[in-house]
Amino acid sequence: MKLECKIKIQDRQRTNGSSTLKAAKGVIGLAKSNTDQWVLIVRLFKETSTTQYKLRENIQALLHKCINNGMATIQLKVPPHDIQLSEANVESLKTLLSSVRLASTGNDLPSTIKSTSVNAVQKLQRPTLQLIIKQAIEYPTLKGFPSTLEKLIVNNAQLRTPVDRRIFILKNLHTLDLSDNNIHELPSNLEMNRLHTLIMRSNQLKSFPPKNFQCPVLKYLDLSQNQIEIIDQALLKISTLDRLNLMSNKIKIIPRNILRLLGQLQVFNIASNQIRAIPNGLACGGAHLHTFYYSENPLITSKCITCQRFNFTLVELALRAVIKYRIPYDFNIIPRTLCLLLADYETCAHCALPCLTNFGEIIVPRQLSANGITVHVTAANQSFSVPVQERYCSIKCFNYGLKRAGMTQMAV
Repeated sequence: MKLECKIKIQDRQRTNGSSTLKAAKGVIGLAKSNTDQWVLIVRLFKETSTTQYKLRENIQALLHKCINNGMATIQLKVPPHDIQLSEANVESLKTLLSSVRLASTGNDLPSTIKSTSVNAVQKLQRPTLQLIIKQAIEYPTLKGFPSTLEKLIVNNAQLRTPVDRRIFILKNLHTLDLSDNNIHELPSNLEMNRLHTLIMRSNQLKSFPPKNFQCPVLKYLDLSQNQIEIIDQALLKISTLDRLNLMSNKIKIIPRNILRLLGQLQVFNIASNQIRAIPNGLACGGAHLHTFYYSENPLITSKCITCQRFNFTLVELALRAVIKYRIPYDFNIIPRTLCLLLADYETCAHCALPCLTNFGEIIVPRQLSANGITVHVTAANQSFSVPVQERYCSIKCFNYGLKRAGMTQMAV
């Protein structure tokens, strides 16, 4: 029998903890030697030769506490090596360990356990981890994709909707690039637990993400050069994102709660859209945001007042109480419109109280570099100041903002 997995061989006699071999993809199996004794054979795919270990009375310990996670360690007496296995098929790993235990005592193995040929192990090819397709003729329509793929790039392959669902069932995929195709939407119910990079540049997407999109470790998302008009609240629920590229779409408004929900965001590109002003929550920066691209947008160039509405209702005051005291809510308790309002509010630029339906708003230029954010512009004559939407929860706070901006204050 043989098992393909990730293998690391550690020499216990080395006091500095270094390994004779680094962790790498390989194959481990059981074979019979010339003396009719069972031996353990190990080969890393990056090597051409195999290593054989005697099994009878040569096993010091079998460490299998994490076997249900596909991990185990075989400790040998001579040589004093620890063979650490990971990313293995759980059932196959259990069979291997039980067979090693039997072979170490000199007992016969079950007839279902076949001896692995050393020559067969040496001829095994390294699994395909990366596939790059640059034109439609290269697309494996009939052959399909290797299940071992970790990185898949399909560019200029004329992919259309519906997208080949075989792409999204590759369990080991961590990088997916479907740029320069003609994709209008992705299929729903996507679950890619290892995907950390998704590039959908130069397609025809109008919205993202699809329904029931689950990528729990997604770090980098590139949706540039599409047809997206609205940054969906579902996108802001991908809280693991640290780089988001929305350049060259048709977006008019940046959600006010973007940094509150995307707390890990470090790089944000909203260049070449239809943005008129930047929300104060983004301008103030987050704990991690350090780079912001906003050039080639029709930004407002002068100070102005965009809203003066201070007729507070009982609903407004109740919603503020929900936020202040962190009262739980959902669509079954209050109307959907109020739930959406609670999900996308901005705090007062002066006192930090929530601004919901009644507030004052002014647009003033501000240097984002003062908040530790590096801004990028392309036009030589474009200012590094951006028009920031500042909201104020009351007339008192509103007058504070007007005074700071050098504008005429309201009568109280």
